[in-house]
Amino acid sequence: MRLMIRSFAVVLLILIQINAFSQEVKVTSGFIKDSVAIGEPVSYYLTARYPERVMALFPDSTFKFAPFEFNRKDFFATKTVNGISYDSAVYTLSTFEIDPTQYLSLPVYVTTARDCTAFESTRDSIFLIEQIKVPAGDTLALKNLELKSNTLYERVRMQFNTFILMIVLGVILVVAIIVWIIFGKKIIRHFRIKRLEKQFKKFIAAFSEQIEDATKTFSREKTERALSTWKKYQEQLERKPYTKLTTREIVRMDQDKALEESLSAIDKSIYGNQPVAAEPLQTLKVIAEQRFMKKIEQLRHG
Repeated sequence: MRLMIRSFAVVLLILIQINAFSQEVKVTSGFIKDSVAIGEPVSYYLTARYPERVMALFPDSTFKFAPFEFNRKDFFATKTVNGISYDSAVYTLSTFEIDPTQYLSLPVYVTTARDCTAFESTRDSIFLIEQIKVPAGDTLALKNLELKSNTLYERVRMQFNTFILMIVLGVILVVAIIVWIIFGKKIIRHFRIKRLEKQFKKFIAAFSEQIEDATKTFSREKTERALSTWKKYQEQLERKPYTKLTTREIVRMDQDKALEESLSAIDKSIYGNQPVAAEPLQTLKVIAEQRFMKKIEQLRHG
C-alpha cells in the first residue's frame, strides 16, 4: 500500500513539473496580413518565450511549410530578461494552392540536457485573393462556346540549329582537307597552266599585230616595241632577266642558233635603220610558242 502511494506521488510530482515547465514556454505565431494572391510573398511571424536554462530551436528551410513554399527566414537576436528568453523570426512564404482559406502553424523545439519537446503555435489562417472573377450572367459557359475553325496557313519560322550547322561545317572542312591532301598539287598545277595559257594568248595577239605593223611600215620604234614585247613575255615565262640583257648575253645564256640569228638580224635593222624582214620576228614567235609548250609539258608531268 505504501509503495502504491509513493509511486502515485512520484507521478503526480512529475506531472506538476511538466505542467509548470509548459507554462514557462509560450509560442505564438500568425500572418502579418489576412489575404494573399497566388505566388505573392507573405510574412509569417513566430515568437517563443522560454526559461533561460533551455534552448529553443526554430524551423529552418528544410521544414515542410505546406501548403506554403519557403522563401526566406529573418531571425532576430535573443533577448533575456529576469531569466526569461525571448526569440522571434519572420518567415517569407508563398502559396500556389487554390484553397480559399489556408492554414499554418509552426512548432518551436525546446531542448534540455535530457530531452527535446515540440511546442506548437496556434494555427492561423489567411484568405486567397481570387484572380478570376465569376463571369457575368450574359456570358456563355466554356462548354457552350462555339468553336471556329481556321484553315488559313500560318507560316512558322524555322528555328536555326547551331549544332547541326557546326557539324555540317566540320564535315565540309574535313572533306576540304582530304581533297587538298589528295588533289592539292593537281589543283595548283591546273590553275598555273590556265594562267600560262591566258598569258600566251595575250602575247600572241599583241606580238602578231606588232610583227605585221613593223614589216608593213618600217620604223625603228615599231621594231623595238615588238622585240621588247617578246623579251617581256620570255622573262615572265622563264623567270630570266631578258629585258635587262643584251643580244650577246641572251645568246650566251640560251645557246640557241636560230635565236642568235634572229636577234642579230633585228639588231641590224634597229641600229642600221633598215627595214626588218618578217622572218626574224616570226622566228621569235615560233621560239616563244615552243618554250610555252615545253613549260606546259613540264607542269603536266612534273
